[in-house]
Amino acid sequence: MKAPDRHIREAAEQAGALVPLRVAGVPEHFNLPWLLGLERRAFVRAGVEVKWHTVPEGTGAMCKLLREGEVDIAMLVTEGAVRDILNGNPSRIIASYVDSPLTWGVHVGAGSGIASADGLKGVPYAISRPNSGSHLVALSYAHDKGWPVGERDLEVVNDLEGALERMAKPGPIAFLWEKFTTKPYVDSGALRRVDEYRASWPSFVIVATEAVLQAHPKEIGRLLKVIRDQAAGLMAKKTAPEIFAQRYDMKLEDAQEWFAGVRWNTGAPLEEATLAKVVSALTSAGFSDMPASGEGLVERLLWQVAVR
Repeated sequence: MKAPDRHIREAAEQAGALVPLRVAGVPEHFNLPWLLGLERRAFVRAGVEVKWHTVPEGTGAMCKLLREGEVDIAMLVTEGAVRDILNGNPSRIIASYVDSPLTWGVHVGAGSGIASADGLKGVPYAISRPNSGSHLVALSYAHDKGWPVGERDLEVVNDLEGALERMAKPGPIAFLWEKFTTKPYVDSGALRRVDEYRASWPSFVIVATEAVLQAHPKEIGRLLKVIRDQAAGLMAKKTAPEIFAQRYDMKLEDAQEWFAGVRWNTGAPLEEATLAKVVSALTSAGFSDMPASGEGLVERLLWQVAVR
């Protein structure tokens, strides 16, 4: 029996007990609604025991955890989720998580002689791992610039810390990561931001394995309600930027700028046109494993969960 099936069966047999759901996400400010829900025991009151897993390596690593049944749910960069599910990950998108597009900072090492985006032509890219956001966006960014970039031009560095170590070494290399996560390193002089890149679709989606969706649809519906309530409350809170600044070591002005542009999802569905836009962008960037058309993407990618 596969690991996820065993986990789900054992959880279901615990009559009257909280249903454990293993949830993964990156250690970044976007996931504060989950941490608040845990601290306030909101998930427990909904009958769910959320077991949070911090994954610094990002979307590529979390896709692997979902495939191997090590986690049940994950917050993934949208394009990474779409590509991995279309390539056989036995999981589905159950909701948009952050509706606002992600702003990526395009960075070089402080010791690099590159001073602008024009100097990046022919430069390799550091990525956390294959199918991570940093991987997919690097190829999309280069494609939009008209620069040929292939897999041979990518260097795996595992996570942000690995990227910082690599960019401190000789040899030019570029690195794309969420702008405000890397802002402290830009301010300290460890990195230089030479450009920004912004996609035109939701930043993050919530993905769950098909196994857990079949076993616990009601509990997942309640979990979605909790996270949407936490996000809605946070977006309405006037002092929210101060909370983010304190928790994530951000300058208050940076937290205010970031918070003014972020929108968590509170119920709006993902449209097929949005999914088709993601597939088209991945295809244009050189990912040949994408479907020829955008038809049927809702059926292939999404799972409808009743939220009560």
